Amino acid sequence: MATSDLLAVLRTDLGDADATLFDETTLTRCLYRAALMLAQDLDTAFAIVAGEIVPTPEGVEQELLLLLARIHACEVMRSRTANAFAFSSGDKRVDKSRQPEQWAKLEADLRDQYRSRLKEVKPEAALAEDDYFVHPGHIVPVVYEQGVNVCPYCQAQSALRPCPTCGR
Repeated sequence: MATSDLLAVLRTDLGDADATLFDETTLTRCLYRAALMLAQDLDTAFAIVAGEIVPTPEGVEQELLLLLARIHACEVMRSRTANAFAFSSGDKRVDKSRQPEQWAKLEADLRDQYRSRLKEVKPEAALAEDDYFVHPGHIVPVVYEQGVNVCPYCQAQSALRPCPTCGR
């Protein structure tokens, strides 16, 4: 399927058939980002050659690709609407300040849908919330008491210097 066909399907999924929200360049970028992420998640090799995604994703891969592209489109709209305003004058009121929140909710819903579909296709590749965090091992707080020193040589606790145990 050509990129132009994928763009048409993506526009339909986003409810932007008349191209008022997204231009072609933005949606193409969303598709390319989605192809690279999907290749990483599925351990396949999607490449962008001469403006086309090779090999052509079909079936479930295509649906996952379009779902990821919609997620990226939501990210674009969140950044576009970040400076939205609220205005009122007399009996007229315009409030666009909640648009980023709504795009964020849609993005979260689409991301959950992507995770569940990815888990169906490839259970070992399912993403968890904390996949992107480094978890350190067992951490124990160090508590120091005032007036008590530990000798670095014999590990004896003493408030005196030199150490009464080893004399250093």
